[in-house]
Amino acid sequence: MMPRSQSNRFWEIGIGLFLLVAGLSALGMEAPPAVLLILLGIFMVIRPARQMREQQRHFGIEEDYVPAEQPTLHRQSGADHVYAHALQAVKRAGLDPDGIQVLPVDVGVMAFKSDQEPVVHRTRPVGNDIDYLQPFVQLRLPQKAVGRVKFELLDSDGQVLFVHEDNYQLERGRNLVMPAARLPIHDAQAIHMGWRLRVSADGVRLADHSFRWTESESRRLRRHIQEDGEISTELRAALAENRLQNMSLDELLEPQAKEDSPQRRQKA
Repeated sequence: MMPRSQSNRFWEIGIGLFLLVAGLSALGMEAPPAVLLILLGIFMVIRPARQMREQQRHFGIEEDYVPAEQPTLHRQSGADHVYAHALQAVKRAGLDPDGIQVLPVDVGVMAFKSDQEPVVHRTRPVGNDIDYLQPFVQLRLPQKAVGRVKFELLDSDGQVLFVHEDNYQLERGRNLVMPAARLPIHDAQAIHMGWRLRVSADGVRLADHSFRWTESESRRLRRHIQEDGEISTELRAALAENRLQNMSLDELLEPQAKEDSPQRRQKA
């Protein structure tokens, strides 16, 4: 439906064009009335366009403004984002992401070090100089539910180092679930290869996520200092048996002079 202002401008332009055509037709017969009709027609055609430009200028619309083209595809919003590594963890657990009601849309671990802020690790390797490790998962549900969620952390040898299971009241939509416990990290653990994080709900495994470790700069520097600065037992014994002393140039040449002197006498 056309707005009233646009409809009025349309009729004014139409009448103006009619008067302009009538004036041009009568221009050869009666000059003064024909000129009057032409001028009136031009005025009625130009006036609506001028009003439109003034209205655009009043509302801050530039004349060369072109409306942006509306996208035909709706992008997925941040609230509906599903991480690719989470879908891989679901498939690794033996489930079809399109066929389950409780879907893990995000999974990973949080690394704690001294008094610093925790760092979230999804696919990035975790530094081996951290103090604590805490898993998390974000579950998407079609409706409210109450159940038990279980977290397990396994080292590279397959040994279960962390198990925590608790009841959770989950809402419809996204739910961030974290255990109320953390795993202390120390040098005796097998942190040279990848670990696994398993998440289960009411006995059904939902996700099997894997993450790797990386040697921190401080650990790497300390290891090299220990290797380069340490003197082994064998090296200490060799140094004790072959202790070097300060010798003069004459002392170094003396054995050679003793060997050469009989030969020189025989030649003489």
